[in-house]
This record gives sequence, C-alpha cells and structure tokens, in this order.
Amino acid sequence: MKKVFYVDKGDFLRKTMELALKQKGADIYTVETMENNFYLLDDLLPDVIVFDVKTVGNQLENLRPYAQKAVLVGVGDETDRTSVSDLVRLFLVKPLEAKTLASSILSLVD
Repeated sequence: MKKVFYVDKGDFLRKTMELALKQKGADIYTVETMENNFYLLDDLLPDVIVFDVKTVGNQLENLRPYAQKAVLVGVGDETDRTSVSDLVRLFLVKPLEAKTLASSILSLVD
C-alpha cells in the first residue's frame, strides 16, 4: 500500500483527496500545515508528499531533505512553478479534480 502525506489548509480538499486516494488503495495522512509536523515525515516514511505551495509557504526549504525519500508533488498556480522547480518531481496547476490529482500522485509510485 502506498503511503501519501498530504498538506493543505483547505478542509474540503483535504477530505476529498483522502477519499479519492483511499479509493485508489493508498494509505493517506493529512495535515493542515507543516508547522510542527515535519517529525511525521520521519515517522511515516511516505512514498509521496503532496503539498500546496502556498500552504507550505516559508517552510518550503524544509522539504528538501525529503526529495530523495519521497516523490514531492507541488500544487499551486502557474506563478508558483519556478519557486519549486528544483524541489518537486511533479508540479500540478490548480484547479484540479480530486480524482485527477489522486491518479497523478499514485502513477508516480507505481
């Protein structure tokens, strides 16, 4: 089972992604922000870390050590792409359907 760590302030999107990824057979853990939650990455050892660039904000550099341990997926608008291009394996531009995002995420770790 693939482990996905999903970070997004939007409660509705987090819950929607949780359902969509569970339907696709993933074990998903969600948090609102990365603040005080980086220890979870070491504990959970996820296959994929999904984050909205604006949600991670000034803690984006803190994800760099995990780029080798997990597939990092940045989600944001087109202007965010350059700020994370050296950090993420896949960058998706919002708006997205939850099922499309879930399929894109899981295809990276199959």
